[in-house]
Amino acid sequence: MKSKFIISLKFKLTVIISILVAAISLFVYFYFPQKFKEERLKSLKEKAEAVAKIAAYGVSTGNYFDKKANKLIETDEEIETLLKNEAIRYVVIKEGDSVFYEYNIFTAILNNYNNLKAIPISEKWKILKVNAPIIINNEKAGDIFIGYSLKQVYEKIAELKHSITIVSIIIFIFGTILVYIVGLFFTRPLTQMVQTVKKISAGDLTQRAPVISNDEVGYLAFSFNNMVKRIQETNLELEHVNAELENRVKERTLELEKALDTLQKENREKEIAQQKIKNSLKEKEVLLKEIHHRVKNNLQIVSSLFFFQSKTITDPQTLEMFRDGQNRVKSMALIHEKLYQSGDLANIDFREYVKKLATFLFQSYGVDQSKIKFKNNVSNIQLSVDQAVPCGLIINELISNSLKHGFKEKDFGTIEIEMGHDENNDLVMKVKDNGKGIPENIDIGKIDSLGLRLVNNLTLQLNGKVEFLNQNGTLVKVTFQDTRYRMAG
Repeated sequence: MKSKFIISLKFKLTVIISILVAAISLFVYFYFPQKFKEERLKSLKEKAEAVAKIAAYGVSTGNYFDKKANKLIETDEEIETLLKNEAIRYVVIKEGDSVFYEYNIFTAILNNYNNLKAIPISEKWKILKVNAPIIINNEKAGDIFIGYSLKQVYEKIAELKHSITIVSIIIFIFGTILVYIVGLFFTRPLTQMVQTVKKISAGDLTQRAPVISNDEVGYLAFSFNNMVKRIQETNLELEHVNAELENRVKERTLELEKALDTLQKENREKEIAQQKIKNSLKEKEVLLKEIHHRVKNNLQIVSSLFFFQSKTITDPQTLEMFRDGQNRVKSMALIHEKLYQSGDLANIDFREYVKKLATFLFQSYGVDQSKIKFKNNVSNIQLSVDQAVPCGLIINELISNSLKHGFKEKDFGTIEIEMGHDENNDLVMKVKDNGKGIPENIDIGKIDSLGLRLVNNLTLQLNGKVEFLNQNGTLVKVTFQDTRYRMAG
């Protein structure tokens, strides 16, 4: 918590009580003088009205009435008695609209003495205006107007305000000092506790708040000390636990460092071993490519020998046998050529292989491809060498057979090869043409054709089955299991 200006509790208490005392003093200063003024004025007014009535009665009894003149006859005795009162500022006796007697008429006029509807007090001249009718023989003979001085009243009020002011100041000063002393007494334990809290917050948990009294503040200090004690004990336990954890971490770190060194050593050994394996695999790959290349070359040599030997043969049947043998060797040579040319030495892109093999066979038999068309509908299938060689030889025999026998009576036709997976993930290879077809109810086991017997034997090598059908030509269907799915299973 950031340090900031703090207003103490005793200061707040002192300010609040001082403001309260000041408010009470102001209330007393304004309320009581006003109340005193109202009461005195009320009393004075009643007294002045009584004096006016007495004076009116005195005048009426001290005068005689001239019946002829029908007017009051002045007698000075009652008036002089009235004027002996020092509080009287003016006296005016009127008979009708005429002034019968006047005392300080100028002051009376200034105070508008006969305007009784206005405020009966002239604040400017501090005079209370009263009047009373003069009754003679039960008839109103005139009016007496008296101005009663309020000087003494206002002086008393001023003295009262002055006294209240002095008393209020004294009460305020002594009250503030008393409140400060009392606040200091009551807040001293809290102040000491705050100082203790500051030291504890700075990290010194050995500090304790003094328990001075048995009241709520004392109980608070006692509870606070117990809390700090428990915190101190907890911190000691945490320090012990932290020390133990640090030792365990150090031990574990050493173990991990040793394990890391061991793992790094093992990784280096594994990297060396992996590099050796990679080098060995690369060497084997090179060797395997070289083997496929040499096998292809050897097969090519054999094919060439067949070719050159066939040049010396004049017997058509023998020549055809040599050509068939040459094509079979060429079909196997193409497989090894595809293997050493590709990055994958275990599998062959069979679609591309079929395309190249068919092109070779069409060229070998001198077929005009504008008349006999070839359709390659083989899916993107990768075959292993063990399956690619039999499939290649089967295709070689079936295309060769179609080119030799299928279109003897036709100038135009189509040879189509399809290959893909069925619902059981088995491979299905179809070779068909739209030539004259094969004889009905053919028995492959009894046929003398070497090519068809090879197709049957190669299908058995694939652990598959072969079907010969007539569907607008010859359709040979070979079904066998895909070794990749068999290995995955």
